Amino acid sequence: EKTASPTMAFKLAAYIFAFASLARSPVCLSLANPNRKEVNNTTCLDRSTSPSLPRDHIFEQSLGPRKYTMYIPGGYDDAALPVPVIIYIHGQYGNSNTVGLELPFSARASQPVISIYPQGVDDHVSSDCGTGWNVGPMGHDADTCKPASYGDSCCYESCRAQGLCDGDGKAADCGWSTCMDDEAFIVDIISKVSSELCVDESQIYLAGGSNGGMMVHFLYSKHPSLFAAVAPVYGLPLKGHIDVPDALNKTSIFHLHDRSDDVIPEAGGFAGGWEYESADSVLEEWARVHGCEEETTVKKTSYDGGKYNIACVEHAKCASKKSVVKCLYDGHHGSWPDRGELLLSLLNL
Repeated sequence: EKTASPTMAFKLAAYIFAFASLARSPVCLSLANPNRKEVNNTTCLDRSTSPSLPRDHIFEQSLGPRKYTMYIPGGYDDAALPVPVIIYIHGQYGNSNTVGLELPFSARASQPVISIYPQGVDDHVSSDCGTGWNVGPMGHDADTCKPASYGDSCCYESCRAQGLCDGDGKAADCGWSTCMDDEAFIVDIISKVSSELCVDESQIYLAGGSNGGMMVHFLYSKHPSLFAAVAPVYGLPLKGHIDVPDALNKTSIFHLHDRSDDVIPEAGGFAGGWEYESADSVLEEWARVHGCEEETTVKKTSYDGGKYNIACVEHAKCASKKSVVKCLYDGHHGSWPDRGELLLSLLNL
């Protein structure tokens, strides 16, 4: 199962976002411009032009046939500057409303932050592998799995329509999720929210757990200039699918992983029939892009130790002045330390 069930990572999350946002000032970035030209814009238009949306609780929004859940804090209306956005992508079999309640980033952040939780699609034909995400070529790569995976391999309707598979099990070519254009869906959400609300587009943060974490790796490889920081949580690329473009040298990464994961092991290798890259292999590529030290050193945080024995390391002295960090904690696949506060701290939110 590639899914998430939070308990402890909010503190680590908050810590991560804090570091990332320090290096960013409010600017307006055009999603329509592939060069991501920065335009000075420290304030927004009159907020009375924004749609009337609920405050201080999650609610569902539509984008064509797709759905996503949002949380706009009450402090948004009083903020003097555009506010950051956190997008969290749920895991296999996940639900956006459920994860929005389990990981209430906006309610726990130290400043007004808009949270967005996209909903995955389940368009199974026979076997049902859940609401996973289309992670591009690694989603149907016959070199990434062994027969042990066949019982959890599915050929979804959208994948059959594209000729990527013609049946479940072995015929699914290691597939387990939809082939809908999830990349466009998430980018379109960002564009829609940015056009309707007072968003600091230099502070768009992307996180996701399990299969959602795999989607994080796919999205940053396709949109290296879009996110201020990314945070894959117990999610790694499949073997042979590390892709860290040089254009990511303005983006920080904070990788969170439980130590006892037997679904997507932090050390990589085979699990459930699929073969994964290791977290260290991924972060070594990030360190290369950022011009950091090759070896890691201990990174102290205010969340070190404790109930979950949190410990972080980093590739330090990055020429880019960004962060390449890995934090481990006691737990199993789906565990979150303290409902995301660690992540918020890392993101300085």
